[in-house]
Amino acid sequence: MEVQHSLSEPALDLQAANDPPTRRLRPAPITPPLTRYIQERLGRAIRLRRRMMDLTLQDLATACGVTFQQVHKYESGLCSVSAAQLWGIAQALEVPVSYFYETLATPEPWRAEA
Repeated sequence: MEVQHSLSEPALDLQAANDPPTRRLRPAPITPPLTRYIQERLGRAIRLRRRMMDLTLQDLATACGVTFQQVHKYESGLCSVSAAQLWGIAQALEVPVSYFYETLATPEPWRAEA
């Protein structure tokens, strides 16, 4: 009986070895409504000013030391602009950094979306 038991054990081990590994998936990051609102408004202000100056995405990207794809993400509100990057963008677009925040004057508009 011990022989039969020992023969069945390797089969169990092989089965366990063939099972796919279990992975823990990270949940997608959730952008809070206020953060999303700010990213979108800053992006719109960047795009507006860039177009007012008749610059292409590539022109602004070159002036800021990033790719045109990154500038597109900023303008679309798909990613946050760091303070240092916003300062560089403001320099390239010849406006003070505060220019981009003037569109945020409306108090708590993001709460209506939630």
